[in-house]
Amino acid sequence: MTLDERKKLILESIIRDYVETAEPVGSRAVVKKHGLKISAATVRNEMSDLEDMGYLEQPYTSAGRIPSQKGFRYYVDCMMEQENLDDNETEVLLHLLDDSFHEVNELVQKIGHFLAQTTKYTSFVIVPSVRLSKFKYLQLIPIEPGKALVLLVTDLGVVMHRNIEVPQSITASELELIGHMFNQVLAGKKIIEIQRSDLQQLRDELKQRRKVIDRALEAIESLLDNSNEERVIISGALNIMNEPEFKDVDKLRRILAFLEEETQLMDMLPESLGDEVDIRIGRENQAEDFKEMSLVFAGYQTQGEQGKMGLMGPVRMEYWKAVGSLDSVREIIEEIIRKRF
Repeated sequence: MTLDERKKLILESIIRDYVETAEPVGSRAVVKKHGLKISAATVRNEMSDLEDMGYLEQPYTSAGRIPSQKGFRYYVDCMMEQENLDDNETEVLLHLLDDSFHEVNELVQKIGHFLAQTTKYTSFVIVPSVRLSKFKYLQLIPIEPGKALVLLVTDLGVVMHRNIEVPQSITASELELIGHMFNQVLAGKKIIEIQRSDLQQLRDELKQRRKVIDRALEAIESLLDNSNEERVIISGALNIMNEPEFKDVDKLRRILAFLEEETQLMDMLPESLGDEVDIRIGRENQAEDFKEMSLVFAGYQTQGEQGKMGLMGPVRMEYWKAVGSLDSVREIIEEIIRKRF
């Protein structure tokens, strides 16, 4: 249903005020704060109509109204103009994403922290699987006698590692030589294309250090088996505590417990995202614990794989700022990944 311009103006005024104050909005406040050239009585009548149409709700016996989830949905679909990062916020982000990081994990951690700090909501960034990225190099680093670290790095800067046991007599130079042999066989291959035959070739070529090779290969096989896994990085989880809607301790505890289970959050999102920033408002979310929350999320591209990033907060979100922030950040992160990796 299409609303006339006056109803749109009143709905937007109520949404803006409610997002700011978390309190029901009355007709006099709408007229006074937004300078409408109509009487409070007229606004009251329009608010009553909007309530009958399902766009507003009247909580308890309050004379004011609050937007319904249907009202928020109409607003974001038909009326909202997103607010991208301003020049100062963009400068802060670019300074944060200077050359001080060496892998994608560091990059997305900084992105998540920035989003949470800028919007005051809880952010999440899902790092895509590395199966389509290429093997760049492997290092075997001695930790202490009898132990070494297997470090596998991809062309996207993703670092995977495992600790392994090695003979106590083995030297750092021997470990370096073994790592060099691995790199000769595997460098430049996509993770998904590395075959067990490649690993067997290494076993055959390095028979004199069979024990070390077997342990290293077991570690690599384990890393390759996990290369399809996505990882979730959550920042600003405690921002939820600042929202009046979540002062109830049990409700807050359920949400925080939900966020600890990465797969639950990933299951709520589509497997593949388009070019637009997506919004799920309240009851549109499948998870019961998220029926009073909203998710704003978008995809970003990393050399053939899609990652995801988003913000979560109360239904009473600044959707215009959340959408604009994600849009701006996505554009910047994709440009950096293209240039750096």
